[in-house]
Amino acid sequence: MTAKTNQNNVLQILKWVISLGVPLLIFLLVPTTEVVTLQMKGFMAITLWAILVWVMDLIQVYIAGILLNLFYILFGIAGADVVFSPWTGSIIWLILGGLIIAVVFDKSGLMKRMAYFCIRKTGGSYKGIVIGMAVAGIIAALLVPNITGRVTIFCAISFGICKAMDLKPGTKTGIGIMFAGFNAGIGPRWIWMSGDDNIMIIAQHLKNAGIEVTWMQHLISNALPALLWLVVSTGLILILFKQDVQFSSKDHLEQESKALGAMQIREKKMLVIIALVLLGMLFTKIDPGWLFMLGAAACFLPGIHISPIEDLQATNFPIIIFTASCMAIGSVSNAVGFSSMIGDMTLPLLGGANNFGMILVAYAFGVIFNMFMTPMAATAALVPSIIEIAGKLGLSAVGASYGFVWGVQQLFFPYEWVLFLILFSYGMFDNKTTLKWGSIRFVLATVFLCIIIIPFWMLTGFLKI
Repeated sequence: MTAKTNQNNVLQILKWVISLGVPLLIFLLVPTTEVVTLQMKGFMAITLWAILVWVMDLIQVYIAGILLNLFYILFGIAGADVVFSPWTGSIIWLILGGLIIAVVFDKSGLMKRMAYFCIRKTGGSYKGIVIGMAVAGIIAALLVPNITGRVTIFCAISFGICKAMDLKPGTKTGIGIMFAGFNAGIGPRWIWMSGDDNIMIIAQHLKNAGIEVTWMQHLISNALPALLWLVVSTGLILILFKQDVQFSSKDHLEQESKALGAMQIREKKMLVIIALVLLGMLFTKIDPGWLFMLGAAACFLPGIHISPIEDLQATNFPIIIFTASCMAIGSVSNAVGFSSMIGDMTLPLLGGANNFGMILVAYAFGVIFNMFMTPMAATAALVPSIIEIAGKLGLSAVGASYGFVWGVQQLFFPYEWVLFLILFSYGMFDNKTTLKWGSIRFVLATVFLCIIIIPFWMLTGFLKI
């Protein structure tokens, strides 16, 4: 056994000691009172354990999510009806429908066709690729309501272009093209309500609190700022990663487009299904979750048969378990009174705050907690408390919740989010690059929130919902 192996073993043991010891200490040392009940202490200990094993990568996140739910039930923290309540809402089913639709889009070649078309129309140069990817991302965010699928596909397309153009790791041109793919996946997500899983999660929490944000209300108040932000984030890539290798991707794009051939019948059927889903969201009161799930199921029906049933095997079903587990944190938090306690503790610190200040505080919380939790886990666990605080202060719970999500979307290191890790895993850049990009983007995002997003929300009445 080598010294390095011994060191790794010691590190693993230390991680386990921390993940088990810290929650146990909290449970034992925090006194039980009328406010801090035994169930609340158990909730804090079990939730902290799950967060620690996620952060330190001790247990596969999906298994940890299953154990988290079971521990809530087995230790009497909450009943199964509370723990599994996310499954009775529409968010889980919208995400599942989005995952399936993303697979169908990928298998059919429709996503690649759309991306190559946009890039060719913008010239096929370095600048054209970065801008073309952003345009394709706007369309994809509408058609594919799953950010994981979009980021995965766009990053793969970007890497394919880098390989075809022989762009080496470390070149600014190669780095810029990779970030262009990532930007296409995440940049336009606030334009459409269904474009971001975290937005759908806070929509569910708001609905539980008696506040409903409709698809159209979100579109009116967020589409324009989101488009402007996409321009900013695209410009950041072009400025930060200036072209240092000359090339022309026109021939490569032509070859890839020809390889796809003429648009197939199944691609046209897919577009019709998505169009019907979108019309349903615009002109009916049916929840988008049910509509997207119907659209996903329709892809496999006899007579339509866009994809063979085998394509379902490519769907990342475990992420649904992880999502539901994260949302369960919020449900149990409300049930044991943890959200109310946090709200009561925070109220004195925010006395006299207005909506602008409340949103900035929520944003700061999002940035900080995202360094220790995944964006989805942070959103699911903490937004109920944010809503509670805003409600008690008579401020906008909608604005505070959205501000928090804007915060968790600020990234500095790949470990913070699995999709950022996917981008990093292609090996085109190092951690210094991610920190530089993330830091500048954070400054821009903070300024953008203050001078564009919040004033626009005030103008459209979004903060009065």
